[in-house]
Amino acid sequence: MTLESFVSDPLVNIGSLALAVLSILLAVVFYFRSQKNKTPCFESSNNTIVEGLHRSLDGLEVHYKGVSQERITISKVVFWNGGRDTIDGSDLVQKDPLRILCPSDIDILDVQIVSDNAQLNSIQLGEPIETDEGVSYPISFEYLDHEEYFVVQLIHNGNSSEEFIVEGKIKGVKSINRVSDSRPSHELIKYLPFFSPIEILVSNPVFMKYIGSLMYLSFGLAILWNIVTGNNQWYFWVAAGACFIASGIMYYRFRHISPIKI
Repeated sequence: MTLESFVSDPLVNIGSLALAVLSILLAVVFYFRSQKNKTPCFESSNNTIVEGLHRSLDGLEVHYKGVSQERITISKVVFWNGGRDTIDGSDLVQKDPLRILCPSDIDILDVQIVSDNAQLNSIQLGEPIETDEGVSYPISFEYLDHEEYFVVQLIHNGNSSEEFIVEGKIKGVKSINRVSDSRPSHELIKYLPFFSPIEILVSNPVFMKYIGSLMYLSFGLAILWNIVTGNNQWYFWVAAGACFIASGIMYYRFRHISPIKI
């Protein structure tokens, strides 16, 4: 085999392209893994456990700590350090303290820390502070290392769509990352076959981050194979580019994964 025929071999071309893409991906992954930064993140979930029972059963009342309630919702907020640099307690700014901001149109019935993997870090909730935006609960701790977290449980009479936000200034950090719920809409997937297993998979951020992004990357490489082997139409280039972009977006979208399921 001559050098010219070897270079023009489609298998050699696709192999070189695959190695180039893999090298770029590994360079990006190792770059981000080598970075030491503070990356505070939070995620919230809501679950209404009691609602409207008095309308369906005459004379029935639900009390929480002696007070009658028409609705009781449990909300959980998990806060963690997704970066590889320690967030120290001295990094919290007193004039803009780290806090959980609650909606102004609900009553907080109870609040407490229910879980953490940093028992030695002296995580504490302060007394509630009334503001125009609603009630906020200050948070303090000695430090949070990589992937250390705590979970705050709030019991209230709001509905399951209420939003609880973690705010505050941390030195060396531009903003606190809010991780959105990855659970898909039932309306979107109910028409798909075997939608229950699909829902379980796409509700798993680990699956979406690694397997989902890898699938789009594989689709893009498969399309490039068609381009290298002679299908050089413009729409193949567009499809390949779209797959690579989708792979990057999916990985970036799920780059922060909560260390605990709430």
